[in-house]
Amino acid sequence: MSVVIAAYNAMPYLTRCVESVLEQSLPPEAVEVVAVDDGSTDGTGAELDRFARAHPGRVRVVHQENSGGPAAPRNTGIGLARGRYVFFLDADDYLGPEALQRMAAMADENGSDVVVGKLVGVGGRKPPTSMFKRDQPDADLYGSRVFWVLNPMKLVRRELIERHGLRFPEDLRTGEDQVFVTKVYLHAAKISVLASYDCVYYVLRDDGGNLTTTVRKSPRPAAGNFGPLAAMFALVGENTPAGPRRDHLLTRLYGVNLQRALRGVRREPDPERSRRMFAAVHEPVARWYSETAMAKLPAIVRLQGELVRRGLYEEAVAVVRYIGKRRDVLDREGGDRPVRWLAPADFTVEGGRVYAHYPYFRDSRLGLPDSVFDVTRQVGARSFVRPASVTVAQDRRDSRVLSVRGRRRTRLPAVALELTATRESDGRTVTVAVPAPAEDPVKDLTSAPGTAGKRAFTARIRVPHPGVWHLALRIAGNSRSELPLQAVRVESANPARALLAWLGRDGRRAVRPAS
Repeated sequence: MSVVIAAYNAMPYLTRCVESVLEQSLPPEAVEVVAVDDGSTDGTGAELDRFARAHPGRVRVVHQENSGGPAAPRNTGIGLARGRYVFFLDADDYLGPEALQRMAAMADENGSDVVVGKLVGVGGRKPPTSMFKRDQPDADLYGSRVFWVLNPMKLVRRELIERHGLRFPEDLRTGEDQVFVTKVYLHAAKISVLASYDCVYYVLRDDGGNLTTTVRKSPRPAAGNFGPLAAMFALVGENTPAGPRRDHLLTRLYGVNLQRALRGVRREPDPERSRRMFAAVHEPVARWYSETAMAKLPAIVRLQGELVRRGLYEEAVAVVRYIGKRRDVLDREGGDRPVRWLAPADFTVEGGRVYAHYPYFRDSRLGLPDSVFDVTRQVGARSFVRPASVTVAQDRRDSRVLSVRGRRRTRLPAVALELTATRESDGRTVTVAVPAPAEDPVKDLTSAPGTAGKRAFTARIRVPHPGVWHLALRIAGNSRSELPLQAVRVESANPARALLAWLGRDGRRAVRPAS
């Protein structure tokens, strides 16, 4: 096992990093440290030499002139590595005590070419998390979330690296790790995910000097220097056929890489330079554009993708400004997460669909399709109803009649809603329209607090048979927008009980949830 550490001005974090490797639960002879000092000026080189003297044969140190980025020292480390597996560890980060043993065991047991170990954020750093819900001995690159973690801290079979001549691209000032890991993923016969153990502690440095957030001693990159973006699109496009497999990978590039690139375009103060940078973003997006991949992403991403594909610089920059004003949901330090819901100032609701009033919605000059602004899947019925206000009652006269009361949110338009009841045993569904909110205040002591008023609604539904029925509210005509309520057990009709209910003062009773 070879652990490659690329180090540049990494003190005092370097000490903990190297110690975490030397203290692994594997036998000492099973792990070697290949540390490359990339022209450090803060004592990093001397600290590495101290470890080499204290651990002869286990710690190998190379000193080289500063290269301006982590690619060259990592490549030097690959050339010196002798282990069956290579693990790339940034000098800022450190390992859990059993990380290497557990990852190697998973690779040996499953014949894995790559093992992705769980990342844990330290000091406020936010690593990606969606791929670490459970252990995955065989994670499908085209169906799992492994492509959303492209940092180099992974266990890779050295034979795979050498067989395909894989190296970090030294001509890229940033993003070289994503290009390298993408190539590794594409060539790997099997990728595994170890989520049941905290493998890598992903550290946010106090001085903000992480390798992933700075470009060291490098001049301002040339305008249009979006080599990583173009390289990533080309790797995906040229190595996967058009269809669902390619679309799965493209959603990551649209939802993460493209967003970062556009923020860079927006921040560039020189207008001409900014335009050239945008042109470099436009080219790979236009070449590898997929409407089916875009359709899977939030509307704000679809909007940006459409503007970039059309080469509309001014409009694309305006949307980035808009996003910044609405909510800072894009710039998450260290987190490769797709852009999530961004609430617009207003909506239009038509035919069961909900459209966000993002910039250029139904702008006749641009003629963007409504599908770009469709947020029905993102908002759902929950966005139009106050869930805490909803109550369910069962009619005492007819136990098969269920009443649902609640209150709509006032900041959104009155979208048409439906109430559905689905029987657990056979999936039979009954659907009724939810009446428009009452104009006069609803005065009913059985209503939940806050439901009275002109935004209150009452919907009644009669189920045809006994059984356990699951209730839900949804936007009319859209089953994917459901707000689940609760399951209700409906008994067979009892005529005597119904007669007693008629003689009572109230024809409703609180519902008894299904057990």
